[in-house]
Amino acid sequence: MLLPTMPILACILPAVTILCQPVLDAFQGCVGDQAQRFFGFLTNWAGGLFARCWENPAEEVPESASEVVGAEDTLSVIRSHLNDDSVKIIGIYGMGGVGKTTILQRINNEFFESGRQGSFDRVIWVTVSQTVSIPNIQKQIAERLGLSLSDSVTEGGNAGVLLKALSKERFLVLLDDIWRAIDLQGEIGIPKPQGRRRNSKIVFTTRSSQVCNGMDADKKVRVKPLDKAASRELFCSKLRTEVIRTNPGIGLLSQQVIDKCGGLPLALITVGRAMADREDIQDWEDAVKALDHRPERLEGMDDQVLRCLKFSYDYLKKDNMRSALLFCAMYEEDEEIRIPELVDYWVGEGLVDDENDGGEGSMNDARAAGQALINKLLDACLLEPGTWSSRVKMHDAVRDMALWINRHEYNKVDGFLAWDSIIRREDREHIKRIRLRYKDLEEDARFNPDVILSCSSNRTLLLQGVRGLRPPILQGIASGSMKSTLRVLDLWDSDTRGELPAEVGLMAELRFLGLSSTRITSLPKELGNLVKLRQLELRYTNILEQIPQEAIAGLRSLQVLDMSYTVYDWEADPRGGEDGGRQLELGDLEAGLPRLEELSIQLGTPRALERFLNSVKLCSRTRELQVKMRHRSQSEDPPLYGEGGSLLRRVFSRMGRSLKKLELQGDYAHPWEGGLRISLDQLPLLEDLRLVSFRSEWMPEVVLVGSNFNPRSSSNIVRLSRFDMRMCCGQKALKLVGAFPCLQEIHLYNCSTMEELALDEGVAAGIAEEGTQDDAGLLDRHFPMLRKVNLISLPALKSIGRRPLRLPELRVILVNRCPELRRIPLDPAGVPMLETITAEREWWDTVVCAGSGGHDTKPDFEKRFLEG
Repeated sequence: MLLPTMPILACILPAVTILCQPVLDAFQGCVGDQAQRFFGFLTNWAGGLFARCWENPAEEVPESASEVVGAEDTLSVIRSHLNDDSVKIIGIYGMGGVGKTTILQRINNEFFESGRQGSFDRVIWVTVSQTVSIPNIQKQIAERLGLSLSDSVTEGGNAGVLLKALSKERFLVLLDDIWRAIDLQGEIGIPKPQGRRRNSKIVFTTRSSQVCNGMDADKKVRVKPLDKAASRELFCSKLRTEVIRTNPGIGLLSQQVIDKCGGLPLALITVGRAMADREDIQDWEDAVKALDHRPERLEGMDDQVLRCLKFSYDYLKKDNMRSALLFCAMYEEDEEIRIPELVDYWVGEGLVDDENDGGEGSMNDARAAGQALINKLLDACLLEPGTWSSRVKMHDAVRDMALWINRHEYNKVDGFLAWDSIIRREDREHIKRIRLRYKDLEEDARFNPDVILSCSSNRTLLLQGVRGLRPPILQGIASGSMKSTLRVLDLWDSDTRGELPAEVGLMAELRFLGLSSTRITSLPKELGNLVKLRQLELRYTNILEQIPQEAIAGLRSLQVLDMSYTVYDWEADPRGGEDGGRQLELGDLEAGLPRLEELSIQLGTPRALERFLNSVKLCSRTRELQVKMRHRSQSEDPPLYGEGGSLLRRVFSRMGRSLKKLELQGDYAHPWEGGLRISLDQLPLLEDLRLVSFRSEWMPEVVLVGSNFNPRSSSNIVRLSRFDMRMCCGQKALKLVGAFPCLQEIHLYNCSTMEELALDEGVAAGIAEEGTQDDAGLLDRHFPMLRKVNLISLPALKSIGRRPLRLPELRVILVNRCPELRRIPLDPAGVPMLETITAEREWWDTVVCAGSGGHDTKPDFEKRFLEG
């Protein structure tokens, strides 16, 4: 009976040793070294068991719209195979929309929710997709292992790296959506579960039983459609009305609708959501007829799934909802779509606010309408939540349906051209959208310039990371047949270079222009003719030096101007243009741009910062600010921040209520004097703070003051989610005082004199309320979301806190080139989600991990160490 009690003892003993530590200390002092060694052994033994009790081998995977209804028998079979040592590879197969992915997600999340290791050290989720990308699969596995794979190394070389790392673990790899047999060991680097890895397992989903055979599955599990009772339960759970129970006629028709869904969870859910509010018997009769329509089958997709999803698409309440869904289908299979990017494109097209105000409303209102549209598509289960709250994705069956519509009903909908869509030459006049990403127009005949230029009705053109985008092509886009229809043009990271063609000014309907990360050197003054332009993205234009005043000052509809990380000199000679014309000045932004709402900008001189702070309009509209000298400052230059940092204090007071991101660079010629203390209550919206190149022997420390946490009030919550400090010298300490409820990442790089990172300063300084301190030192709520701490090239760093850290969401610690850091205060109870400690082997072999009471916890973290 002893073995079953071990996990309980493992969880109780550490708490007992912590609570009784004062008594144990006194007892040890009386009875000598032998007792001390015994109690040390007892504490380490209990701590080791406790760590294994808490260590979570899995990461949560957002579950899809389909729910595990009526699939308990299938799950039970799979669980039994997972517990059978003779079964190594399990193939789960069935038609699209039957719930394979949902079942696999449930298996993964059962490990996550239990927080137990069981038979596996690591549970790894991998999305494969129809177009197999070996590097992408390897990247997903490497991220779960805390490894960095080199882009310059061949797939086979990276396979060797993964093979070596996985060979040391008992793993469960879950591979979702395999379309062809893959050599997992040879192509990817997943070792075969045999020999000393006999307890490891591989589980995958596929639509084909033949793929199971090709993957040498020991067991094949077919996911069958739901029976009638489970189908009706799932369908009715999506309705918002009781009418099918109270109206006998509708009750009979609803059963016909359910039967036509064929027991497929995805079909039942989407059709159920489409009929959620229907109380008219005619609506149900129409639904039965619509579900009888058999569209031409799409290869690889069951016609029943297609028919039901097409019905759900048709029953969306508004045309803009259908158009928005087709827009999402331009993104690649399983690609997670960034919601802010998606909404901005929709605003540019006029999908979300043109019908109400013709694009004359505020950007905040337009974006809120875009988010509402996303919520409706999520509610209809035609979009699904992504891994992050800021992302969404499409179920592959829903995307297949959208591709079918794009191919067969192109003349009725907003047709699109994307990397895997096929459009005949005679149908190009119906194309309304084009999205190409990382294509070469000179090498891929399917997407040559003639194809793009022949789409005369195009509204949206997204050429992201596209090569071969020569000036004649841009001139053709701007002056050709689509000049009167194009509303969104994004050339992000394309090889556009030199001066932007003057013809861009001919695109009279353009609302969104994205030139971020391009190599343009100047803007044409004709850009100012774009009187309907609402958003102009110039982010990371590192050689943009010429901006005529007429190019921007006359954009009377412009609401968003992003010039962050742009080298443009706001203090250059305003007559310095190549044609002698006047260059853009800060005063032009203040005097012009009557609708400006959001500004992101980089300032590179003290005078520019001074002028900027004197403008109430610009300060109140700035969301992102970088302050950095355009060149290495000289002693004769005026100080960037003024005496004692006076200009910096004005940044906080004048702009604090609008800033979301702030990057400050030090002034080489005029080093900062005195400590730098930043009270984040002055910057209530700030999410990202970066300090770069503050080099001063007279700046002893940097202090960030967070919230004085009051659970009864949310008005003073600090929103900072990321803090970076790079290439700073002279500071001895970085102290975080108070609560940081949203902080997720801390990055310290190349700070040569930094000796201390004080994460427990909030408690030490008495900031916390009475009763918030516990025996481990720092309550979870001071850093409840901190997930990553990177410490790189800190040669003087000696301490990262005096107490064992309580960081309930910490996943990654990276330590590199920190030779003086000999002790890290870690206790398994304080970092239950920690996955990896990545560092040099030499450092790890000598470092001390100190837990509560000073006992050695290093054995508890050995399995989480990764050499890097």
